[in-house]
Amino acid sequence: MRIVTKVKNEELEIIKIYISLGFTITVEIFTVPEGYKSLANNSFPQHDELLGTGVHNNKKESVKLAIKALRELMEAFEE
Repeated sequence: MRIVTKVKNEELEIIKIYISLGFTITVEIFTVPEGYKSLANNSFPQHDELLGTGVHNNKKESVKLAIKALRELMEAFEE
């Protein structure tokens, strides 16, 4: 697993988590009045419309919530 972080500007940060060959989770982190809002999606074409979201006053927790929401959507999609 490899993690790459790219800061676009003060209000946007993008994290790419390379899980395995061909599977990547991308998290976009925005600064909002409530703290941070994260949006997570993955590289699987069949999951193209799935988007996990997380809002928290701590950036790391916001990312965790977004990835957790994405994983729950992926599990529900497969059922």
